[in-house]
Amino acid sequence: MPSTTTDSDGTPPRTGKRRVPLNRGTVVAAGRRVARDEGLSAVTLRRVAAELGVTAMALYRHVADKRELLVAMLDDVAEQLVLPDGDGPPSDRLVLAFRALHDHLTAEPWVVEVLKAGELFGPRASRFVEHVLALLEEAGLTEEQAADAYWALWWYTFGHLSYLPALRPEGRPGRHELMTRVRMNDHPRLARMLSRPARRATPAQDAFVPGLRALLRGLLAA
Repeated sequence: MPSTTTDSDGTPPRTGKRRVPLNRGTVVAAGRRVARDEGLSAVTLRRVAAELGVTAMALYRHVADKRELLVAMLDDVAEQLVLPDGDGPPSDRLVLAFRALHDHLTAEPWVVEVLKAGELFGPRASRFVEHVLALLEEAGLTEEQAADAYWALWWYTFGHLSYLPALRPEGRPGRHELMTRVRMNDHPRLARMLSRPARRATPAQDAFVPGLRALLRGLLAA
C-alpha cells in the first residue's frame, strides 16, 4: 500500500516526477489557474493545495488565508500588465492603456468578480492609475478633472468587462428566445439596429474601443 506520509513542509514525498518548489509565487500561480479554469468560487486553500499536490497546511507558510491569497493574485495580475509605450497624443496613449487593461482582464475574468465585491484590490494596480492620471493631465486636465475622468474611463471599462460573460455562447439560446417576445413593430429603431449585418458581426471586444474613444473625446473637450 503506498505511503501517505509527508515531508516536513507538509508536501507529499518525492516520486518519479520532480515536485514543483512550493513558495508564494507557485501558490499564487496555482490560485490563478484554479480561478481561470474553474471560477472564483472554486478558489479555496484546500483546492489550491490539491492543484499543487500538497496539504492545505503547507500553504499557510505562504498565505495566511483566502483573503491574502486573493490579494496576492490580484497583485500578480496587476504586475503583469504591460503599459504601452508611445509618443503620440495623450488621447491615443490613453486608448492604448485602457485597451491593454481590457485585454489583460478579459483573460482573467475572475478579477472582475473579486472587484465587484468592493473590498479587495491589488495595490500594484496603483501603477496603472498613476500612468493614466499623468496622461490626462498632459492632455490639459486639472488634477480634479483628471480624477473625475479616470473614474469615468474605469467604470466604462469595468462595465464592459462585467457584461462579457453574458455574451458567452451558452447564454445565447435563452436571450434569443426572450427577444422573440419583443414586438419589433413597436420598436422600429431597435429592429433596424439588430438587422444591421455589421452590428451582428461586430465582436463585443471590438465594440469597446469606439466607445472608449467617444468617451475620451467628451472628457477632454470638457
